[in-house]
Amino acid sequence: MSDFHSAQDTGHWDYIVVGAGSAGSVVAARLSENPGTRVLLLESGPPDSLLLKAFGLGYYFDLSRYEWGYWSEPDLTRNGRSDHWRRGRVVGGTGSINGMNYVRGTRSDYDRWAAMGNIGWSADDVMPLFRALERVELPFEHHPDTTIRGTTGPVPVREVRQCHPLTGAFLASAEAAGYARTPDYNGTRQEGVGRGQFNQIRGFRRTSADVILKPALRRKNLELFTCAHVQKLIIKDGKVSDIIFDRAGTLCRARPQRVVLCGGAINTPQILMLSGIGDPKDLVPLGIEPKLERRRVGKNLMEHPLIRTAFRASLPTYNPTEGLLQKVGFLAKFLFSGQGPIATPAEAQAFLRSRPEEPEPDVQIHFAPLAAVFAKERTNFYKGVTILPYPSFSIHINKSHPKSRGTVRLTSADPHIAPQIHPNLLGDVEDVETLVRSILLLRRIVSEKPLADMITEHVDPQLGLVTHDELVDYVRNTTSLAYHPAGTCSMGTSDDDVVTPGLKMRGLDNLWIADASVMPDLISGNINAACMMIGEKIGRQLRDS
Repeated sequence: MSDFHSAQDTGHWDYIVVGAGSAGSVVAARLSENPGTRVLLLESGPPDSLLLKAFGLGYYFDLSRYEWGYWSEPDLTRNGRSDHWRRGRVVGGTGSINGMNYVRGTRSDYDRWAAMGNIGWSADDVMPLFRALERVELPFEHHPDTTIRGTTGPVPVREVRQCHPLTGAFLASAEAAGYARTPDYNGTRQEGVGRGQFNQIRGFRRTSADVILKPALRRKNLELFTCAHVQKLIIKDGKVSDIIFDRAGTLCRARPQRVVLCGGAINTPQILMLSGIGDPKDLVPLGIEPKLERRRVGKNLMEHPLIRTAFRASLPTYNPTEGLLQKVGFLAKFLFSGQGPIATPAEAQAFLRSRPEEPEPDVQIHFAPLAAVFAKERTNFYKGVTILPYPSFSIHINKSHPKSRGTVRLTSADPHIAPQIHPNLLGDVEDVETLVRSILLLRRIVSEKPLADMITEHVDPQLGLVTHDELVDYVRNTTSLAYHPAGTCSMGTSDDDVVTPGLKMRGLDNLWIADASVMPDLISGNINAACMMIGEKIGRQLRDS
């Protein structure tokens, strides 16, 4: 990279927020509520598109220009499998390309964070933040408790209403197998089975960028630069003095008073290491001068290991197998009611215990009356998804609190070269055993009526896999990602932890991190809502400081 002094100067800012994703959008908006504060938000990707607002369209269009295109290194814990790590590179971040599942996590998730020494992160601390963010769209199937759920916040949350008959059958069969219905898995009790909840309005995606950032951009003290790829932070005298970024081919610099990194669990550690913050033994061989020794940057990578199962059905599903009239019906249902596969292909969720002695639910299940196969070779994610050519449905299972840990590493000092992702997704045998038990759990559910009467074939895994060793081999050969990476700059009270419980970078006076990378442990469920909560918490904290 050329001398940063020759870069185009974009001026001095009170705050520079890096990343306009689920957390960064909230942070920038909250900081700009102070009219005396100048805030610059840098986003590497382009503005979001109307094409991103309807989830189901992603099966039919190539959306690769809105994501990073990362692939992990071959994972020896899964017989050398490599995965596409689908991460958003667009205003709204991964929240602009994800499945929109809105899951808070359990109270015990956050109380566990606090028990690790992270004061201020208990359930009593964070649940009011979720409530302030939410605008629950009524009616739910069961009326949510509005002392727990928010009804006046900016983020819309809706429950699926017009479910496919298979979804109702799944819920009924789960109850027949002994698993209770939960009226609201974001309410008093997560455990059980229930209809899915999504951050949508009439079936259209609504990210934190849509409902919090974009209204805030009307303020004169907040500016958003898109297509602004951060290359490094300049560290001088114990603080960040400059941020160097490439803006549509022009090398630029910005001078911050304070910086908040919100790049996510892959990009945030990459930016830190490119800036000389990390383990010196990893940086020096790449020609990067160490500025601050933080050996855990890029370590502690967590991800929910996920198994995708598929079943052939005796009635039409959301797989487009019934001709043009069916597709027109899908479109009409979306346009007139905001329901159906274009809005929400997954219609139910469950949080269950893989064995009775588990102290809390340890697996999460997603039910969708649609099934697809995902290419295992290195190909564009969107071009590698093939919807099964017959009526079918899928049930995805992931372990809620995995023990396995991976790493994110640099291979070059060039900011345009992707970091190496080493998932080690099944490095702990206990994660494998949980997934084996989850397959047996799932088989109990699908063997119950009415769902059992609607299944004509167990496509994946086949019923022939019965022994423990066969199921272990299946798990190691097929487990993939839930797209919930976290933990690579985790918070804690030890000098080894990257950030303090206040999310301030240890060793620097003016740098904070607010994204999934700070999570010390994964929550039970999708992490997008938790990222918005993290952004809300640090945004308020810095705004009021």
